Amino acid sequence: MVIRPVRDEEYAGAMELVWSVFLDCNASGYSNEGVFNFRKFLTDETLYLRYREGEYPMFGFFDDKDEPKGVISLRNGNHISLLFVDREYRNRGIGKRLLDYLCVYCREYQEQVLITVNSSPYAVDFYRKYGFVDTDSEQESDGITYTPMEYVLL
Repeated sequence: MVIRPVRDEEYAGAMELVWSVFLDCNASGYSNEGVFNFRKFLTDETLYLRYREGEYPMFGFFDDKDEPKGVISLRNGNHISLLFVDREYRNRGIGKRLLDYLCVYCREYQEQVLITVNSSPYAVDFYRKYGFVDTDSEQESDGITYTPMEYVLL
C-alpha cells in the first residue's frame, strides 16, 4: 500500500471513490441542492483541466491491487478540497497518513505554512484531532454545509 499522486488514467476512478464515500457518509445530511452541487463539482471539466495542468494536485492511497482507497486533493496551494477514505479502509490511519503526506507536500513544494479546509460535519472531529481549529461557525453555501478550519504547519 502506497500514497502517491493520482495518475491521469486514475482520475475518474478516484472521483468515483469520492462520490461513493460522499453518498455513504455525507449525502444524508445535505439537501438535494447540496448533493447535486457536490456531484457537479466532481464532474466539472474545468476541475479536471486544472488537475491535468498541475493546479489541482491529487494524491491517493492505493492498495496492493493499485486501486485507490483514499483520496486527498489541494486547491489554491493550501486548501484541502477533498479528503475521502473508502469505508472498508477507515479507522486504519489512512486519512491521517494522507493528511501527513499533504502537509509535507505543502511545506516542500507549495512553501505554505497554513492549510485550510471547509470540513463537512462528518469530518470536523477528524480534523480537530489532527490539530485544525475552527475559524468560523458552521456555514452553508449552495446546499453544502461546512465548518471553515485551519492548521498551521510546524
